[in-house]
Amino acid sequence: MQYTFSKEADKKVAEDLEIIIKEIRNRVPKVLSIILTGGFARGEGPIKKVGQKFIPYNDYDLQIISLQKVSKEEIDDIATKISKVLGYGGIKEIFYPFKKTNQKMAKSFYIDLKCDTPADLKKFLPRLRNYELKYASKIIYGKEVRNLIPGFKMKEIPLSDSAKFLLDRVSQLIEYYSTKEEYDPEILSYSIQQAYAACCTSLLVLVGKYETGYKKSTEIFKQNYSKYFPKLKKKIPDLDKKIEQFFLWKVNPNKKIIANLKDEWFIVKENILEVAKYFFGEFLSQDIKTEDELVEGILNMRDIFYTPYINIILKSKLGSGFGKFSKILVSGVSIILKYKYNKRLNNIGIKKKISLIGPAPELSIFASVIYLISSISRGNKIDYSKLLKGIKILKMAYPVKSKKWDEISEEFANAYIAFFMQKI
Repeated sequence: MQYTFSKEADKKVAEDLEIIIKEIRNRVPKVLSIILTGGFARGEGPIKKVGQKFIPYNDYDLQIISLQKVSKEEIDDIATKISKVLGYGGIKEIFYPFKKTNQKMAKSFYIDLKCDTPADLKKFLPRLRNYELKYASKIIYGKEVRNLIPGFKMKEIPLSDSAKFLLDRVSQLIEYYSTKEEYDPEILSYSIQQAYAACCTSLLVLVGKYETGYKKSTEIFKQNYSKYFPKLKKKIPDLDKKIEQFFLWKVNPNKKIIANLKDEWFIVKENILEVAKYFFGEFLSQDIKTEDELVEGILNMRDIFYTPYINIILKSKLGSGFGKFSKILVSGVSIILKYKYNKRLNNIGIKKKISLIGPAPELSIFASVIYLISSISRGNKIDYSKLLKGIKILKMAYPVKSKKWDEISEEFANAYIAFFMQKI
């Protein structure tokens, strides 16, 4: 099977997967199927050659289908143990709690496991990840079960999914940068590539032209940038070239640290903020020109962000005639998410409860990152008015203690991890 753009590297990945399959079968009861997803499933997995060895970047994304329910906590524990068998780090050690100084590419590779039952597959919502799981994955053990996933089309995936994906990558940029240079240059290089990939994906989804795979989407974007995004082209003339440049960097096994790394980080920061203004302007049907307008839009996008998924759930359970109740139900989403998030914070040792009033935690977290990342400019100059605005919003979702950029960015990372690494 092809996992990367290197036949030599494919052998290394195949060896790893053999061990992973064996360990999963030993540790997870009643396994029906193990499915490889993400870049490695598409044959464009990121890997680096060091001497005669190949080192995978980021993670192996694996979906387990089991007849028996397994908790998220137990799966994370199993993933950590399997990662260690392979000689890699574990997801808990890397992220809990988040420290910039702990983030080393050579040690940060891990196994990302998700486990669901056949019944769960039938309930999967139309999301990019689930679409790729159904149509762009590889079964590496067991039965064909992907036919159980609903056969939704790309156009049925709500734009909310791409909105989250784009903001995920903005978040990653802030998590890995340090004014004190307490970052691993390889990880920072990779986060820049991921940010450009998110720009490409989210914009193509916006105009209905996205196709799975970085190679395909990069080519489509390069050919159609001027045609579909003339306004953005005027603001970022070389965005298509940047996307292609970093795609080629990602798939090249002989990865070098990006030249002028700091400059490139500030360039991608500025570019992704412009892309976010454009994307959310279209998504929210608003004229968004400033960070203030972008933050306001994200904080108040509850209805447009959650309603499509509520409609889908209501339709699947009760029929199409019940969509009118979605507006009533969406008002309870923030409360439910905050209740679950408070339990999560308590489980990881944070006792302070977040008020059930106000935006959902993820909206507060995402809105805060816009101010936090825009508060820093070249030369590591800090705009404290923006920084304080970011802190104020982040406090809606996390008990922030610091007022220093690096420390706040770590607190932001812990808020992000606390919310998004729970199973809701």
